[in-house]
Amino acid sequence: MSGLNKLMGRGILPPVAHGVLDYPLAAVLIVLPLILSFDDTAAKWIAFAFGIGAAVLAVGTAWPTGIVRVIPPLLHGYADITVTVALIVLPFIVGFSDHTTALVFYLIVGAVGLSATLVTRFAPPVAAEDDMTLRMAA
Repeated sequence: MSGLNKLMGRGILPPVAHGVLDYPLAAVLIVLPLILSFDDTAAKWIAFAFGIGAAVLAVGTAWPTGIVRVIPPLLHGYADITVTVALIVLPFIVGFSDHTTALVFYLIVGAVGLSATLVTRFAPPVAAEDDMTLRMAA
């Protein structure tokens, strides 16, 4: 597992940029299924649930863009990988792959999210804790 942790610490996208992108991602997952009028109820509710999860990660991750800062960045990264892969495969598993709008939405959001996650430099939790300690002391 430490090899994967090291790999996730070497990305080119800074944590601040990833953290900023988390907020619009949450909005996209919550709002676009309504705007696009998903025909499939499961597709709509799964996107809402993932959107709420994305909002919790955005607010709770121990990055400068987080508000509560209790979630370690690596845990955020693992959650992102899990959810983005799920977005790509769920239309086929749950059975809404014949709903073109939902399918394309899930594939695009999943692929873009997975790409952003794989190029993000997830700081080790200790660095985030040190950063928070320094800010609080200042």
